[in-house]
Amino acid sequence: MKGIVETMDTFKEKWSKIVHRKNGLFLLGIAGILLIGFAGFFSTDSNTEPAADSSYQTESDYQKKIEEQLTEVIGQVQGAGEVTVMLTLESGPETVYAQNEQSQTSTREDEEGTVQRDSSFQNEHILFDSGAGKQALVEEQLVPDIKGVAVVCSGGDDIAVIERITELVSVVLDLPSNRICVTKKI
Repeated sequence: MKGIVETMDTFKEKWSKIVHRKNGLFLLGIAGILLIGFAGFFSTDSNTEPAADSSYQTESDYQKKIEEQLTEVIGQVQGAGEVTVMLTLESGPETVYAQNEQSQTSTREDEEGTVQRDSSFQNEHILFDSGAGKQALVEEQLVPDIKGVAVVCSGGDDIAVIERITELVSVVLDLPSNRICVTKKI
């Protein structure tokens, strides 16, 4: 045991000499940066989830995702019980492509002194070269508008539960309450 204590004391003395030197501080800083950089490689956190994909390929993908999220949230409302959610959409998802717009206006005076304006407008999609060939550049993905929501739940015969669920859905989806129907599950 005495040998370990002497070794530790020797280590402390050598380490304090290194730290007090400018080079030692520089090396200590570099070591700290490297530890921070490599911390992600040694993480054992299993609760990390991949980022949610905000682009939906089809109308039904978007619809299913919103229905699942609503079912989960409404299921946590006091008195709701078992929940089933259905929603209807106005239209499918839309893709807005980036465009290059050019307009030209020229004025000229004819022989009689009348000023005439000529305007031309040109609009074309911006293309980029991908591995599969040229593709249009996507500027924005628009999600479909929600037309209405139907909620069927075990507590759908209690007016307080109906009010809580209607208000929740209205706030979450920014829908007027007349587009939300809550009823009892059989």
